[in-house]
Amino acid sequence: MKKIIILIIFLQGIACFGQDAQIDYTIVHEQCNALEHLLPLFTIHGVPQNQNTDDSVTILINHGYCVGFSKKHNQPLWAAYQVSKSKRDVDYERFPFFVDDLRLDEGHRIGSETFGDGFDLGHLAPNAAINKQYAKLSQMETFLMSNICPQKASLNQGVWQKLEAEILNKYPNAGDSKNKKYHVWVIVGPIFSDSPEYLTRNNGLKVAIPHSFYCILARPKRYSYDVPGNADYLTFVFPQELEKKQKIDLKFVTSINEVEKLTRLNFFPNLTKLMEERIENGVATELW
Repeated sequence: MKKIIILIIFLQGIACFGQDAQIDYTIVHEQCNALEHLLPLFTIHGVPQNQNTDDSVTILINHGYCVGFSKKHNQPLWAAYQVSKSKRDVDYERFPFFVDDLRLDEGHRIGSETFGDGFDLGHLAPNAAINKQYAKLSQMETFLMSNICPQKASLNQGVWQKLEAEILNKYPNAGDSKNKKYHVWVIVGPIFSDSPEYLTRNNGLKVAIPHSFYCILARPKRYSYDVPGNADYLTFVFPQELEKKQKIDLKFVTSINEVEKLTRLNFFPNLTKLMEERIENGVATELW
């Protein structure tokens, strides 16, 4: 009886101090095993986990970012990267074309032609940030189709582009002289309805159309980053149907938990249960 009581207390302790045990339907692509050590550099609080039993997510690791690719939707569910303040950076010319990711099976190579119907080939990990932070090869890798979602031109060239510029140029440089914030971790991705519409590619493969896109930002202020108050968090959800002139606004700000419900992803799996509740339930009350 005493052993049973001790076991119950032990399990209750796990529930209090660690996140609930979750099955992760994610694998690292076998061709990326040699780059797996880069995952902690591109992510904070752990690599996003896929909790959708109806989908299989494959992590593809590149030299400036990583993505979780969905075989169900034929596009990434998330991309993660990190930007830092720099005194100088490189700035290569934009890579001129998109290419299929040969790490994917042919049944998930959707072709590199444009989407049409008002949809851009929308980068998740952005060309500009990865180019200036990590140089030419990394920039080229952002043009792999495994980094691309169908994104309305008005969103891609509007508020989404504005946000990418803020992440690169403004957010890492904010703060007073005593409390500079030099790094920003970014997770971005699509959100789908329960019954999404699809675009049919020239090779017959279908690509799901997201109804919106999310962006989760973590900006550390001091070590340790997983302690509430030691980092700032800012989370957006932007619907596809936005005018190009739309500005970044607080009305698009939400909580990390809300995005997790919409995507069935667990974004910060390394947080303890207590830290998770404090960090992921919060909604920022001002823009950075």
